[in-house]
Amino acid sequence: MPDSRISSWVRRRSGDLLMWSIVAVTFAVTCVTFVRGYRLFFPDSRYYLAMAYLFGGHDPETARELTVAFARPFDIDIPPTDELFGWGLVQPRVVYPLLSVPFVWMFGPYGMVVVPLLATIAVTILLTIIVARRYGNVAATGTMLLVNASIFLMSFHAGMLTESLSSLFTIIALLAAWRWLDRPQPWLLVTMAAVTALSAFTRQATLIMAGAFVMAWALGSLIERRNSRWMLPAIAVAATSIGCQVLQSLVFPSFSQLDQFLKQAGVDSLGEAILRIPAMVAHILISDAAAMARADRTLLFVILLAVAGAVIFWRRVEAHLLVGAILATALYNVTNGTPTQFRYATPGLVFFVLVAALVIRWTAVAGRARLSRSAPDGVRPQAPATAIRAGDAGTAPGVLPD
Repeated sequence: MPDSRISSWVRRRSGDLLMWSIVAVTFAVTCVTFVRGYRLFFPDSRYYLAMAYLFGGHDPETARELTVAFARPFDIDIPPTDELFGWGLVQPRVVYPLLSVPFVWMFGPYGMVVVPLLATIAVTILLTIIVARRYGNVAATGTMLLVNASIFLMSFHAGMLTESLSSLFTIIALLAAWRWLDRPQPWLLVTMAAVTALSAFTRQATLIMAGAFVMAWALGSLIERRNSRWMLPAIAVAATSIGCQVLQSLVFPSFSQLDQFLKQAGVDSLGEAILRIPAMVAHILISDAAAMARADRTLLFVILLAVAGAVIFWRRVEAHLLVGAILATALYNVTNGTPTQFRYATPGLVFFVLVAALVIRWTAVAGRARLSRSAPDGVRPQAPATAIRAGDAGTAPGVLPD
């Protein structure tokens, strides 16, 4: 009797089990490939490791010496103590080092891998659940297979960096926003603001989250011809993001984004730098596209699917979120003036995944409809319960709301 119940449960859940098996296996393969063949320690990692030592009870000089010893095999120079702990760009990024302190106590410097790895696993699970609930198992399997196969994404997420935590905080804020749209409650706005603040003190990338929410509000209001329900989530996230940026510039003034922009543009005035923006954008796009075409075509496919989907489904909120995230990422990328192979965009990964999954779902639905029309009478496959139309702003029954 128990065996029959188990067999019945497996048959009922066979689609879910297959999806999760593919997601788990592809994630594990890419993760092992990254750990065995690529480095875990990056130039930015030296600041986070030094801060973890400092927060763990070491004095600044000892923290630097321990960081120097670990970084030596990676051929990464460690700056003097004043710069190591006084550079305004990384000084506010305290969340990742603080969370890593107990793991550094237990495992030494390689304890810095634990938090990014746990965050990456959480991002993978949440993305799979979100896409499966919105668009079905086929879309979730196809999209996550592409995401998990990307070695660039795995290196940004699982290395000793802040990207995976930033991605996770964006997903949590988005889930809270969806819950607000379904059942508005004040604590959800507080949650969005708190998560945005945590993200701001993980990596200065919260304008991506804010840009996505504000664009969902603005474009949604234009399309609906009334004030979109995204207004309060957008205000909560954008106000917190701007407030944290201002606070950080006052408390940690040693880094100037404007100076960085002028330096990368190779000019002395803001007006001249603005005129250089088209050339900088072209250089970044060409460099990043070439790097992905050469070393990580699966990530390039995800981006192209997402961009195409934003055009096709221009009325849907997923496209609005993506447009806002792309514009904010462009602001960060251009003012830093450096090609990053999608690294600066990883805090907004969920928005790319949503639109890419929407395209895959739409393609699957269209394929089933064509098969249904072409099949002989009497053997027509069952038509899907819902169809996704380009420009349709609605959602299928039983999935997460827009």
